[in-house]
Order: sequence, then structure tokens, then C-alpha cells
Amino acid sequence: MKLVLPTDCGNAPRIAIVGEFVTNWAKRDAEAMTAWLTDDVTWTVAGREAASDVVPADFACSGSTPNYLEVNTIITHGRLASCDGFVDSESGRMHFSHVFKFASTSKTAKIREARTYLNECP
Repeated sequence: MKLVLPTDCGNAPRIAIVGEFVTNWAKRDAEAMTAWLTDDVTWTVAGREAASDVVPADFACSGSTPNYLEVNTIITHGRLASCDGFVDSESGRMHFSHVFKFASTSKTAKIREARTYLNECP
């Protein structure tokens, strides 16, 4: 899969964490996603019920295997982070936006809440 992530000044460690997480989301790598989620994480995908018993594979990128991921922006501040971009696959393009709330402001804090917005364009 070809990957394009935004470049930054390097002063915000969460930018790398979010970039890695979204890459694993697009690849459907549930094990790698789990490494960044708290045990009590809540994940909401717009249009679906919020889930507190999260199985990362259920929230991984849907559709056929992606061949291109482009993340346009990653924004972080304190416990919050967000990113947006698109994934291309044989089934079409899917635009996404993720909003994350981390468990604390620690550089190694895990994601406690996630909201995902998807727009598929076949």
C-alpha cells in the first residue's frame, strides 16, 4: 500500500502515533490498533451505535484491500487529536475523519475515545 502522511515540525509526538494508528486502521491490522487503545475504549462510527466493547477488527477500514492511503492533516492538542484523508481500493475511494481523545496528556497515553466519519465514493 502506498502511504502519504503529512510532514510536521517534529515537536508533536502524537502526530506520529496518529499517523501509525490510521495506517494500521487502513491496513486492517487489529493487533497493531489494539496496542494504542485503552481496555475501556469507546468507538463511534457516524450512523452506528457507539461501542464500548470494542473489537478493533470491527472498526478497521472497510471495503476491499486498500492500495493507497493519504492523510491530509493530523492535528493534536493536549488529549485530543484528529486526522482526515482518504483510502483508495479496487472498490473506490473512501474519505475519512477520525477524532481521538487520549487517556492522558502523556506521550505514551492510549486512545480512550474515537469517533469516525466515513464517506464512500464508489
